Amino acid sequence: MNTGYLREKSDVKYFILFAMSNLPFPVTEHDLLDICLIDDAFGYFEFSEAFAELQQTGHVRRMEDDQGKVLYDITPLGREAAKIFEGDLRMSVRDKAQAAVIRVVRKIRRDASIVTEHTANEDGTYQVHLAINDTDAPVLALDVMVMNRRQCALLEENFRKDAETIYSDILKILLSETFQQE
Repeated sequence: MNTGYLREKSDVKYFILFAMSNLPFPVTEHDLLDICLIDDAFGYFEFSEAFAELQQTGHVRRMEDDQGKVLYDITPLGREAAKIFEGDLRMSVRDKAQAAVIRVVRKIRRDASIVTEHTANEDGTYQVHLAINDTDAPVLALDVMVMNRRQCALLEENFRKDAETIYSDILKILLSETFQQE
């Protein structure tokens, strides 16, 4: 039994459309699910059913990006419906949805700015490339040689998880006065 305010399938549809109307770009179904599953208002199955119907009715559009990743965007029809039915959602529900959108958009932008990749060298070692990119230039780029794939995976995972801290620590070390010579 649903414990939240969104009980009917139409409520769930309006909520999905409202959340999507606040997104600045297309997102994956997983990211949309992360936004929509707040407060136990409804579950995965209710979301999936309503989301599929929104695609069938042309309120939501499925697309692929350059890498073949499946993304979803609200159509003009969906945007119009979201605007019409926005008032049917409680203000507290709208506020929580908008906060979830901000959280997910920040995560997507952060993840998109971090690059981790590795290549095998002829001698059996690996070159690991780690970077934080801004829209037009790298903020930090670091190439490291490691001995095996396990080390590649460890460097890439740790950098993805703590890129900002690593960046800050590198700057502190490089800007430290102990490195200045007279």
